[in-house]
Amino acid sequence: MGFVIPDYTDDDLYVADRLSCDLKTCYIFISSSLSHISLSEKDFESLGWNDLVAQKRQLTSELKELSDKIVDIDRNQLRSIGNSIKEQRSLLDAHTERLKHIRFEVDTRNSELLSVSEKLSQSRNFLSMMESRLPSEKEVELQAIVQKNQDIIDAKDYKSEREKNEILSRIKDATMKLEAIKATRTIREQFSQLNQESANLNSTIKQLNEERNLLRSKISKINIILDNSYDSKRKLTSEHQSYLTRYDSIAKQFDVINARLDSMSEMRRKQRKEYGYVEQSDALFKVKEEAKKKLQAGSKLSFEELKLLYGDKD
Repeated sequence: MGFVIPDYTDDDLYVADRLSCDLKTCYIFISSSLSHISLSEKDFESLGWNDLVAQKRQLTSELKELSDKIVDIDRNQLRSIGNSIKEQRSLLDAHTERLKHIRFEVDTRNSELLSVSEKLSQSRNFLSMMESRLPSEKEVELQAIVQKNQDIIDAKDYKSEREKNEILSRIKDATMKLEAIKATRTIREQFSQLNQESANLNSTIKQLNEERNLLRSKISKINIILDNSYDSKRKLTSEHQSYLTRYDSIAKQFDVINARLDSMSEMRRKQRKEYGYVEQSDALFKVKEEAKKKLQAGSKLSFEELKLLYGDKD
């Protein structure tokens, strides 16, 4: 936002620095400058031309300083905080979204791990049962038995049906033992694969949990940053409002001073017109001010006072 500070160009300002203020007006001017206390119209009535000009200069400086502060908050500080909040919110949204995805992945992997664990349990039970029933013969020995007896059957090198049946029985027995050995070996291989799969799933879940913990830590830090940023924004907004309030208050004083200087300048112009150039004084203006107050209070005015109030109208 922009603030326009009025300037003054009265041709009577050439005497602005010639006179020093008395103790009363100095006190009013200094106390107002130091504490930013708003002066009332009654306070301004006690100030002469030079004191009003000095006060106007002081208020002009204060308005400029407040305007700079207000503009800096609007254009720089609030914008910077706003950009920071936007950036942190974007990071927070991204981390939150990733956290949701990790939660889904962990649930999925845990479900898969449960299935693998059940298969491992089944395989372990099967191996426990089969290993106690495995034949004492080695696989190669059993294969040799099957082959030898099969050769006899193929060559019909047996003497009777009874002998043939005995040979077939030996083949069947050896074949069943071989199948048991092969089945056990297959289950062992599957068991090993399941163990590896379980290890991989556990590792993946561990990595996901670590990433989740890291994201939670980042989110916590971002929330702290956001809290501080929002707090700073609230303070800046409050500070901005206080500057605006002070600006409006000082601007009103500025308008009162301008109005009073305009009145005094008009009085001086009429003095010059009527009496010619003389050393400028605020005495006649103050007498006129007192006459106005008496008239407003219903007091009787002298002829000179009436003439001062009404006789000099163009």
